[in-house]
Order: sequence, then structure tokens, then C-alpha cells
Amino acid sequence: MSNGPQSTDSGIAALFESIEAPETVRVELIGGRIVMSPTPVSGHGGLLRRLFSRFLEPNLPEGMDVPMSPVTIMLPGVGGDGYVPDMVVFDEDANWDFDGWKLPADVVHLVVEVVSAGRESQHDDREVKPLGYASGPIPLYLLIDPLRQEVTLFASPSDGKYQERHTVPFGGRIPVPDPFDAVLDTSIFFR
Repeated sequence: MSNGPQSTDSGIAALFESIEAPETVRVELIGGRIVMSPTPVSGHGGLLRRLFSRFLEPNLPEGMDVPMSPVTIMLPGVGGDGYVPDMVVFDEDANWDFDGWKLPADVVHLVVEVVSAGRESQHDDREVKPLGYASGPIPLYLLIDPLRQEVTLFASPSDGKYQERHTVPFGGRIPVPDPFDAVLDTSIFFR
């Protein structure tokens, strides 16, 4: 099992680029592995809907957007990996590959992942993706973990790692810095 992002073999990267998966399947390139998983289910989607409607939409800075379809974030600092976050906030006027649903990391302000039950998914979301997103560098990574009933905000990426990590149990409050300058009340994740 890998402990972090690694350089991606050009053959694997080419295979990743050539995959045409159905809309019900997410395809990611994580640490040189092609990872295919179903798109989020209702419990997963419910957490994301609440995050969007109760926090992101009211606090979305001018000039930023949240796509409702999955997009792949291309991470050049991770050897060409492409992650498909559960939610992303990016510059609405960004020049991106709309046909391939691929965004360059430098237009992304926030990525959100919801931890799924699978062992490999838990490892990727909690251990691998923080390193990959920080290498982007993606300024903010919000990890919603319903398995542990907690939320973690990773911030201030530098030298391939997030320098700040703030974790609270569901019901706690997390200050979300620029460009949001708002407080996320994680009680929105209680059912």
C-alpha cells in the first residue's frame, strides 16, 4: 500500500487518459493506480447537498463556481495524477477542458471529499489525497468523514504538505479562511 503520491508511469497515464467510463463511474489516477468507483450514493450525496446549500452557496465568493458534475483535477505536482473530488470550487472563468471535464489545479480553491466505507477509499481520502492536493497546490481540502463522524479542513499547502489541519467532530465549527472567510457549522452533517 502506498503512503503518498508517486510519479505516474507514462503508460498508465496514457491508459488513464483513454478510458471512457460511463457517467455512473468515477475514474481517478492516484499514485500510479487507476481507481474506478461508482459515483456517490444518496447518503454521500446528502452530505454534499447540505454542504452546498447551507455553506458554500451562501458564502461563495464572486467569480467562483461549483460544478454539479464530477470533474477531474489534474495534479502536475504528483506526476500527472488526476483526482475526482466529490465537490470542487474553482474560478468560473477558468480555461479548462470542458470536453474531458478536466480542471488544472491552479484554478481550484477548495476540494471536498466524503470518506466512503471501502478500506482503500478511506486510505486514499485520509492519507494519499491530502498529499496530492497539497502538491497541486490546492489551497483548501475539506474532508467529511461520516465513518468517524468528523470533519477535517486542510489548509496552507507548502512543500507538498498542508501546514494546517483542523479536525472537529460533527457539530463542531471550523473557520474556513480566504476566499470564504466564514465558519462552517458541521452540525449540518447530522441526519
